This record gives sequence, C-alpha cells and structure tokens, in this order.
Amino acid sequence: MAWPTLGLADEVFLGPNSSTSFSVPVPLGLNASRLSGVYHLPMNIGAGYLEIDDGDGKLLASVNLPPAGAAAAVTPFDVDVSAARVRASAVDLSFTVRPIDSADQYCGPLQQLTLSDLATTFTGIEPPATTIASFLPPVLEQVTIYAPTDADASEQQSVLTLVSTLARLYNPQPLRITVVSQRRGSTPPPSAQLARSIVVETGDPGLSVEKPGDPGAYLRVSGHGDELTTQVSLLINELQSLAQVASVRIDQAGSDTEPTGDTVTFGQLKLNGKADVLRTANFSIGVDRATLGGGRVDGVSVHLLADYTPVPRDDAAAVMIRSGGVVVHRATLDDTGVLDATFDVDAKTLGQGINLDFALTYTPHEACGPLMAPITFQVNPKSTLTLHRGGPPLGGFSGLPSEFSPSFLVAFDGSSPNQLGYAARVVGAVARLTGKQLMPQVVDVKTAADATTGALIVANAEAMSKTSLNPPLSGNGKEVDVALPTALRADVGDGLGSIQAFADAPRNRSVVLVTTTGSWTLVDPLFGYLDGLGGGWSQLSGDVLAAGAAGTPVNVAVRTAEDAAESAAPADESRAPVSSGTAIAVAVVLALAVLGAVILWMRRRRTT
Repeated sequence: MAWPTLGLADEVFLGPNSSTSFSVPVPLGLNASRLSGVYHLPMNIGAGYLEIDDGDGKLLASVNLPPAGAAAAVTPFDVDVSAARVRASAVDLSFTVRPIDSADQYCGPLQQLTLSDLATTFTGIEPPATTIASFLPPVLEQVTIYAPTDADASEQQSVLTLVSTLARLYNPQPLRITVVSQRRGSTPPPSAQLARSIVVETGDPGLSVEKPGDPGAYLRVSGHGDELTTQVSLLINELQSLAQVASVRIDQAGSDTEPTGDTVTFGQLKLNGKADVLRTANFSIGVDRATLGGGRVDGVSVHLLADYTPVPRDDAAAVMIRSGGVVVHRATLDDTGVLDATFDVDAKTLGQGINLDFALTYTPHEACGPLMAPITFQVNPKSTLTLHRGGPPLGGFSGLPSEFSPSFLVAFDGSSPNQLGYAARVVGAVARLTGKQLMPQVVDVKTAADATTGALIVANAEAMSKTSLNPPLSGNGKEVDVALPTALRADVGDGLGSIQAFADAPRNRSVVLVTTTGSWTLVDPLFGYLDGLGGGWSQLSGDVLAAGAAGTPVNVAVRTAEDAAESAAPADESRAPVSSGTAIAVAVVLALAVLGAVILWMRRRRTT
C-alpha cells in the first residue's frame, strides 16, 4: 500500500546522522513485510548508506548510497522489514543517512537525501469483524453506508453524523465514504478487503455487528428519532475499542470538554515546536480554527514564550515568524536564552488554520570543525493565544470548516433521490479538514434558509427561488443569473449544476448550496472533480464550482472579498459604490468562465 493511502507523506527528506521516524499503521490481522520506494540523487553526500531501524533501534535493513557523481537520478529500493514488531496496530520505522565521509557535515553545503514513492507490503488475511471494537480497523479504504430509500430526517441525520465522524477519525487516510440507498430491511452485499458496510435504519436502539465472524459482516445503527444519532456518540468520542462485544446500546450521548475563555495556552492546544539550528532551520505550529469554539474568530494576539541555547556575543542568531506568508514578528537571539514576544495576527492573515511558521538562523563565529554544535530553540507551552471574537461571516470555500463548527443545518428539497449522497460528499470533504467533530442537523429547506446557523442546502434552483437567500449563481432552466454588482443573466441551454459557498450576511452565517438549474446529473462531475483534488475541499478557491452539459467543472470567484465585506456592513451605514468599473469587468470575466464550458459545448453541438 502506498504511504499516502496509509495517511503518511509520499516524500521524505533526510539529513546526515539524524533519524526521522514514522509510525506506519498496519491493517488488522496483517504484518508489514517489505518497504519499497526510490531515493533521488543524493545532495552533497558522498558514499554511504541508508539505515532503517525499528522502534527499538534494531536494524531492519540498509540501502547502499553511491557517491553523488555515480548515482542515477532516481534509484528504486525494496527491503525486508518483516522483523519489525507490530505495536498498537502500527510498526515504527526510523530512517538515518550514514555518510562514510563526514568531512563536509558541519559547514559544507546542505546535505540531503530524498525518498519518494514509499509503499509498504503487507502479508496475511484480514479477519472478518466479530465485535464493534474490531469493526473499524486501523487501516480502511472504503466505507459504504446504506440508508433506506425513504429515509426520514433522523435517519438522514445519523448517516451524515457517521460520515462526519468517520472522515475525522481516519484523517489523514483518504477514506472513501459512499452513501447508498436500498430498500428498507435489505441486507448489504459483502464488503471487500479493507472495506466496511454500515446500515442505518429505524429500529430498536443500538449498535450491532450483524453476521459476526462472517465475510458479510456489517454494522447496524438503529434507533428512533434522536436515538439514532445518540448511538453514533460511541464513535464520536472514540470509545469503540471498549465495546468488545457484538452489540451495545448507548443511552446518553457524551461529549468532550473544550477550553473555556478566549485566552488559551499552547499546552492546552497541544502546540509544540522545537528545532536544532546550525545555519538555518524551520518549523511550523498551528491550530485548527474550527476547534477554537465560542464563536467566530477575526484576530489573534499571540504571547510567545520560547527557550533557546544562549547565543555567545560573537555569534549571530535570529528568528522570523510568519503567518499566512506575512511576517508578524522578528527578533535577534542573544545570550539570555529567553524569547518573550507579543504580536497580533489579523483577520486578513488568518486561514482555516492559525499557523505560525518559524525561520531560524544561527552563524557561529568560530572556524568550522567537529566541535561545532547547533543551538536548540523550543516553544514554551505556557505561550498563549488570545482570541478576538466577531467579524462578518466568511464567504467562499475557504470559510469552511470553521463556519460549520460545531454544528450546522442540512436541508433537502427532495427533487433527486441522490441528495443524501451529495450532502454526504460535502460533509465528508469538509470534516476531513478539522479535528473538531461537526454535528449536522437535518431540517426542511425553509428552516435552513431562514436560520442564523450555518447551513448546507441541497435543492434545485426552483426551490431556492422561493427563499430569500442570495447565492452567487441562481436561475432556472436555461436561464442563469450571476450575482455581480451589476447582475449578469445568460441563456446556457441545458442549465448549470453548481456547488456554492457564500456568506449570508443578513443572518450572520455562511451557506453551502448544492444546486442545479437543470438536471441533477449536471452536479455529478463536480464531485468527481472534488475527489480528484489532492487536498480536496481545501484546494477549491473562490465561491463557485460549476459545470454545464459538457461536464467540465470550472472553479471561479463571483464575489470578491471586498464584495463580501460590503454586504456584511450594516444597512444603515453610508458607503461608497459597490465596485469600480475595473472590478466589475474582472467579475464579468470570472462569471463568463463559469459559462464558457457550456457555450463551447453548445457550439460543438451545432457543428455536428
């Protein structure tokens, strides 16, 4: 299995005589037998070898590294790691580059070895699930959730809660989660290896493994009304390992405590960072914005404390800190060995992660030699973040997941039998971006449209026209309206399918809309496009992903950040015109990009 499938990086950068360790998850019942990959042309490293050890420091294998001038650009390797012990459903592997000639190790040019295309071969047979504890193994590739074709709101809500939970639990593994409708009371087909089936259906409350020990084993989640979602709380709180039986009933949902107040320590947020510096070093720390709770965050004050090796007066050392690519602090490191700094990170710099990127330099004055040692820089867990609450709702795809944290509404107009599946794919894509559990609540379209809570609405253009929402794209049939400062209306033949994320300023919340002005099949290519993005939802820009009859997805920004800010301003404030002529021209170009694929298709159709 390729390392990205296991939730691990596909590319590893190694320096000389410094170990880099990885915990490789192992599928239930299997053993890691071989490790393969390629190493790239060593950078400034003479002859040597790559040492691969287990978690106890025991040598598992070695790979000879030829001198840089004699090595190929890329060289494959395949080694036996079967002696590595499986602990807590994983094997620990440590990589160390051992140069034979270390003369240039201290002050020469950067020495680096790059490994890529890493994969682990597993041997054995995955046993069928017998208990709830063993039903969700450490490595999983596919989960199919079966819901009744006539699923009610509580069943739909339980399905979406499962999707949100599983996407979070298995991140960063790229778990595929599919929702399938079936006749009520049906039994799902047997699952393939590294796949599981879950049936959600009204019935006596509980979680139960049906057909335990059989290849066709599946998990049944049942209950009435809110009892259905209550059963999922066992997984939400990651306590399924305690349920070492085939069935269990949850009578009361549990929840974790969250940090209280608007000032939290790095220790509470589990933020830590450390680097050994000789010449240069870099590291980053960050917290998921959605986990901060307590309301929207539009700025952060950082009180940073750090300890480092005191720098002799004849040496030079410094630290520069960036957030969102913007320098927020810089300081010279001296002989005190302590950094105590306060700085702000404003709304323009904040993303879905509040990230601090550290760039360190250390230049000793003495001549290079084997006695030269790096300094150590370490962030103190007593550092704090003070959160500034407020600000307008975030528009565009980049507004999620924080605008859906901790809970959001979901609504369907019922115009397509696949709407629960569409919603599940959005929920899964967003939930993968946060360690915070997102809780959906299924309501009707009118309730979702009029609420002041973030909402995911799956409805056609006709249903949306009956609400007061103002999405970037609207219309019906072949007519499409683009919500520019000066509205644009176009005839696009067979309509547009779209996924839209926009700020609903009058209700101080954000909305995601999955809609179509024509057939619901127009939406299908959008999810294929989303699945093909390396970073999923986080790789979307702007506020609209749309496709026409040609099936070519186009990702554009119809409303700019300035438009969103203007729409969020109080109605009684006087302000300048919405946009200049130049901004309108740019917006029109962006809007036409949405329509371009459809127009091209129509032209081709006329000529055939």
